[in-house]
Amino acid sequence: MKVGILSDIHGNSRALDAACKELKSEGIYKIIVAGDLVGYYYNIKKVIARLAEFDSYIIRGNHEDLLVEAKRTGTITEEFRSKYGSSLSLALQDLNIEELNFLANLQHPKSITLDSLQILISHGSPWDINEYLYSDSDMATWNKFLQYKENFFVIGHTHQQLIKRVNSKIIINPGSIGQNRIKGGIADWAVLDTNTKSITFRSARYQIEELMAQCELHDPGVSNLRTLLTR
Repeated sequence: MKVGILSDIHGNSRALDAACKELKSEGIYKIIVAGDLVGYYYNIKKVIARLAEFDSYIIRGNHEDLLVEAKRTGTITEEFRSKYGSSLSLALQDLNIEELNFLANLQHPKSITLDSLQILISHGSPWDINEYLYSDSDMATWNKFLQYKENFFVIGHTHQQLIKRVNSKIIINPGSIGQNRIKGGIADWAVLDTNTKSITFRSARYQIEELMAQCELHDPGVSNLRTLLTR
């Protein structure tokens, strides 16, 4: 069975549409999503609707935590807006109770079994939703995966595609659908074949003009939102 692996969509429905079009063209309707559906960009309602077209295993990311905290306190600081923009404020306005509860109740981490392959899905790491794991992270950190029963792990958070092997453990980061930090206008994800246990990284181009206009409308002073789309 082939399974799509996605992460860090960040409200970018255009990028998600590009990836989903390719997934459907290959007959892939089962997906794993390693968190951060929200944050940075603005079309979270469309993201939730698109993901509902698939048999999805979705976990919570740090931006879902930020959304829940913003809802609880009723405030988003100017310091936060200067870095992340107004996407969470708009999400709280646009999403209905059912959609907000869906995001708030996502698990982290989440263990699943597909074709006898045990998979642990997390965002930063299974033990810390906010941890960044890069290829050159120290081995003491990578060795923490040895404590888990699963042999296959999906992580996100860094927006960088990665495969790391630690003894019998295989850790994959599919990169970011919504905010590629190497080249703008590219959605990154991966495909797992549960029979062969092989992983293929995928990328697709998408049109950025609509999203650029939304950034200019909602967050004209947050230049990094546009810069990351055009680099």
